[in-house]
Amino acid sequence: MMKEKDELTELSQKIEKGLKISFQKLIAFKKYKNTPFVFQRKGKIVEISADEVERELKESKKAKSYKTEEKIQLVNEPAEKTHKKEKK
Repeated sequence: MMKEKDELTELSQKIEKGLKISFQKLIAFKKYKNTPFVFQRKGKIVEISADEVERELKESKKAKSYKTEEKIQLVNEPAEKTHKKEKK
């Protein structure tokens, strides 16, 4: 019988693996649609191609950099269109 801690570790590993697969699928989709990723970096909105995101991901794996000073926040892409109905 697995201990609770072992079960949580296994679950965490499965979640991490699922997130990695999802992100790879997102990169493939962005390449297919030829649309950029939209991020916020240092308070500025930037557009980055899927190829560049993939290149940065590979470089960060090679360097095994654990930088926490530059946080990247994904901005909703594509932007949500808001259609407000006028009240009469």
